[in-house]
Amino acid sequence: MVNKNKILSDLSKFAVDAMGAFSGLKEEIETIVSLRVDKVIKKMNLVKKDEFEVLKKMVQKLMIENAKLNKSTKRQATKSKKTTKKARTKKKTKKS
Repeated sequence: MVNKNKILSDLSKFAVDAMGAFSGLKEEIETIVSLRVDKVIKKMNLVKKDEFEVLKKMVQKLMIENAKLNKSTKRQATKSKKTTKKARTKKKTKKS
């Protein structure tokens, strides 16, 4: 009986030690993988998210301004067309 208890005790200690070693190994692997991924990302020369968001906002503002300018240019073009039509009709009426 004592022999069986000692064997079970030794096995449980071995299991506990193995679990501790595996958890340490897991952390070590996670660290190594994380470092490798960071290294690959740096080599890819990617943009950081905060920089991307700033540029995205700038582009959106520029697009809005561009749309406003396009609308105002179209309005001016239609106004100039109307004034030229009026001038033509006035010339025709003066000739008659």
